[in-house]
Amino acid sequence: MGAIKKYKDNILYYEINGFNEDKKMKHIFSTRIGWEQDKIFHNLSYVLDIPEEKIYRAKQVHGTDILIIKNQDNRDIEMEKVDGLITGEKGIALCTYHADCVPIYFYDNVKEIIGIAHAGWKGTLNNINKVMIENMNNEFNSSIKDIKVAIGPSISILCYEIGSDVENLFKNKYPNYLDIIIKKDNNIYLDLWKVNKLNLLSLGIKEENIFESNLCTGCNLDTLYSYRKENGTKNRMIAAITLN
Repeated sequence: MGAIKKYKDNILYYEINGFNEDKKMKHIFSTRIGWEQDKIFHNLSYVLDIPEEKIYRAKQVHGTDILIIKNQDNRDIEMEKVDGLITGEKGIALCTYHADCVPIYFYDNVKEIIGIAHAGWKGTLNNINKVMIENMNNEFNSSIKDIKVAIGPSISILCYEIGSDVENLFKNKYPNYLDIIIKKDNNIYLDLWKVNKLNLLSLGIKEENIFESNLCTGCNLDTLYSYRKENGTKNRMIAAITLN
């Protein structure tokens, strides 16, 4: 498993090994190489071969609300305050913005349903995975055994220092989750990847259907942006998924 570098001309992006095997679906995670911020959706359109007007994104608010997109919805979705998108429509792309928070990709290869979620510490704490999977089941009758999930590039426990207030929230919410928090040199670090994976397993996602990029934004500033490591950078990367 892990992240795989891909290029289209001089545009670098990542795919997640294993999750990228089904050719009915394509997913990517953008980088800082070839992705000028003012051209990010132009580049996304080019890489995915989808018109810009078919790229759907929302106003992320670190919550767990989800938007279902049906019939190539023409609402002004950019103004919707949600952190997850789900669709069964082909020829459109769902995307979320990132600069440390965890992108989580969902794919039901039987019903041909895709989804994407933005999980910072709040979305992770409040288990946005559960809301995504419940919506896939309720709206599209997805079976848990058919859902594959990928945890994309984001900040790792090596770089994600938290305060005691956040530590206590996670310890109280997930008392049985071991090693999600470590302490080193009087600092506290949180493993967002592990919490999300344990949440997925507890929901019934098969371990062999969970794919991890194992790529830390904070450790790879040559190719990725990091809000934490770059003093609150306004630059963002895009996680995107589409049905062919």
